[in-house]
Amino acid sequence: MNSIAIPTCESHVQEGLFTRARNSFWLAPMAGITDVCFRQLMDEMNAGVLISELVSAKGLFYNSEKTRKMMRVHPNEKSITGIQLFGESADDIIRASELVEASGADFVDINLGCPVKKVVKKGCGAALLRDPAYLEKFLTTIKKGIRIPLTVKMRTGWNDDELTIHECVQAAYNSGCEWVAIHGRTRAQGYEGKADWNLIAEVKAQAQIPIIGNGDIRNAEQARRRLAESKVDAVMIGRGALRNPGIFNECIGLKPETSCLNIIRRYQKSLKEYYDTRFELIMLRKISAWLAFGNPGAAKFRKSMFDCLTSAEVMEKVEAFFQNETPLPFNDNEKFMMGGHG
Repeated sequence: MNSIAIPTCESHVQEGLFTRARNSFWLAPMAGITDVCFRQLMDEMNAGVLISELVSAKGLFYNSEKTRKMMRVHPNEKSITGIQLFGESADDIIRASELVEASGADFVDINLGCPVKKVVKKGCGAALLRDPAYLEKFLTTIKKGIRIPLTVKMRTGWNDDELTIHECVQAAYNSGCEWVAIHGRTRAQGYEGKADWNLIAEVKAQAQIPIIGNGDIRNAEQARRRLAESKVDAVMIGRGALRNPGIFNECIGLKPETSCLNIIRRYQKSLKEYYDTRFELIMLRKISAWLAFGNPGAAKFRKSMFDCLTSAEVMEKVEAFFQNETPLPFNDNEKFMMGGHG
């Protein structure tokens, strides 16, 4: 792979936000992961588009400092950046979008896929897929009330008996969204089973709007294959980027960063810029544990992370563990972060 895949979708937004993507391999939003520091790291690794972790519109409205920190944007990001919001009220999302715009983000992304009970019971996330007619009104109201572009990320439906993906994609198109990202599972599936890429391809064949495919992309070869076979306009990569942060460079034919030790050092530098020592420690332990996966002795190393009380202790263990790193390939049956994320 020697050439960079550039989005070329023929659609009603041909001259809009979609054409500003750096390439066709994008970072999926992941709760508790795709904060400003991780996005900055993936920006350096040439992710085509960056999207934040899930942010509560109501949380922003009530001036929660923790929630506002979740939508910070690094000023030197080369890729376009979106902030993903969820909420049951279109008015809340419109008001929150003013803060998104002020943060320097390029677009607002609405979460229509979160399967978590505390989210769907409020009528948010995947619950909005159950009524495509209402969803169109909801998105149209938001679109009319904000000044920056609007996108959505959704699942294929509530369950196998309510596969509303075609109707919901049409609703997004009718309301003026720039693209639709599809995680190929229903809400009922959670993160079990396999993402349905045949259905994603079927939706793409009929859609009048750019379609971004997401789900179970573990390596660069698989990402390129999904892009070609499904004919989607781009693919989103979640867990695959945690297992191998260099995946985006690999996807576009560049030499990837293969040293987990160097990646962790760069990540720590960014953490120091944005967070206090307590949160730096928390996030440093998390990324070190993720990157250890697949290496000999990883389970023992991950357990040792929770014994570290300072970032210096974490880095001491990291330096020792990753000196001779030899990660195994990411296989299709590997149970890596199966509790969530694309």
